[in-house]
Amino acid sequence: MNKPGQFFAFLIAIGFTVFLFSLFSPKEAIKLGPFEFSYYKPSELLGSFWLEQGFAGDTGVENLKILTLDTLSSDQDVTFSESAIHNLLPTKIPVPPTKLDTSIQVVDVATFSSFFEALNIMSNDPNERVRIIHYGDSQLEGDRITMQLRDALQKKYGGYGFGYVSLSPLVAPSSLSFSQEKGLLRKTVFGRRDTSVKDMRYGHLASFTALSEKEQGGFEGSVVLKKRNWGFTRARNYSTLKLHMDASAPARVSFSVEDTTYSTRIFPNGEWTLGLDVPLVDEFSMHIESTAPARIFGWSFESPTGVHVDNVEMRGASGTIFTKLDEVQLQKSLQREGYTLIIMQFGGNAVPYLKDEAHAKRFARSIGRQLDQMQKLYPSAALLFIGPSDMSRKEGISMETYPLIPVLKTALRKEVLSRGAGYWDLFDVMGGEGSMVDWVNQEPAFAVKDYIHFTPKGASWVGRRLAQELSQLQLRYDALKIEQTIKQGTGTQIPSP
Repeated sequence: MNKPGQFFAFLIAIGFTVFLFSLFSPKEAIKLGPFEFSYYKPSELLGSFWLEQGFAGDTGVENLKILTLDTLSSDQDVTFSESAIHNLLPTKIPVPPTKLDTSIQVVDVATFSSFFEALNIMSNDPNERVRIIHYGDSQLEGDRITMQLRDALQKKYGGYGFGYVSLSPLVAPSSLSFSQEKGLLRKTVFGRRDTSVKDMRYGHLASFTALSEKEQGGFEGSVVLKKRNWGFTRARNYSTLKLHMDASAPARVSFSVEDTTYSTRIFPNGEWTLGLDVPLVDEFSMHIESTAPARIFGWSFESPTGVHVDNVEMRGASGTIFTKLDEVQLQKSLQREGYTLIIMQFGGNAVPYLKDEAHAKRFARSIGRQLDQMQKLYPSAALLFIGPSDMSRKEGISMETYPLIPVLKTALRKEVLSRGAGYWDLFDVMGGEGSMVDWVNQEPAFAVKDYIHFTPKGASWVGRRLAQELSQLQLRYDALKIEQTIKQGTGTQIPSP
């Protein structure tokens, strides 16, 4: 039987061996074909002890100072108030902090005139309508980020409802639950695309719902909807409903309350968007049937007037699908809804797969082509692109920002601004390099421990900041108009800012 002293000596020998490996192992990773091999550094094994004892050589004193600064910073009661985030600095020391640009960047604020003029008109005429669409990846799931922007605008300008949503969403909006789905087949152009769909007619939500074929012939589907007790009140209190469908034969849409039919509407064959008489109760069901295949491109819960903001989340998407969609259908959909602002929030799903700077710049150029497509099909809308947030990966035993994010965001900014669109740098808004770790460690946490996605509180904060920055940009636009009016009165022409 081994004695305790022998076992303890064995542990010491193992620890000393591990330390020697870390001390004399190469600093750079050894590459063997497609594989890389590296070992922990002494600072990663011993942490602050290695720094405090000055074991790092000539930099020991400097590192001790850095450690003290970090300790002082971590002892402060850091909160993510609306003003504090502007002063949030990267935690990776000793790299000097760079200036963070947290505003919406534009070459000319007049490129947002269609959106701001529509809002100004609505201020004087409550019977007007303004519609915004917010495309993005999984950061938007469940109406996150979008709902704070929507609520801020609806409180200021009027409007109810949460806008367009898929008939079979992957994640339901915060204001309404979907249950007991039957016969509804979700098809998307992003993620795992059904290759049997050749025509790329997915609608402006980049997805549609197909009806299942019944054994006895015909096609049908149904779903039960129930208002949730959370989310914003204005989003829940929609008063009208419209549905966009393309059916090869007339389709019957009916609504029921407690097994009693409330209303029925017949859709002619072809592609139509029609208003429906929906019961204004907390729970109801919908049933669709047709003798031929049908595609339902989405339905919108809204009000006759006011601001409507559509949330289009695309899990796994990198934002390069718009050039693949059927041009004619996408153009007609954008024109039909009359969007005055199109927001595109992508890049996060591409970050882990970027190989080098050239690859990052190629992806940015691909995003530029998506903006070109939107401007070609629907030039009357203002365009805003939201760049990727900070994201972290494990390096040794610590979490560090993906190294190519700064290159990517710089390239995206160049591509976006060169096309007259606005760019909002979410990486900077979060606090820059290393901020994702801060967001995860905050109490309450603003990001989850995958170091990629926001918590509901973090997403809510981002949504409020987006609304604030759009409001600030609008103030700049209104100030420019006043200045131009004054100069025109004196016969002097001024350049755009």
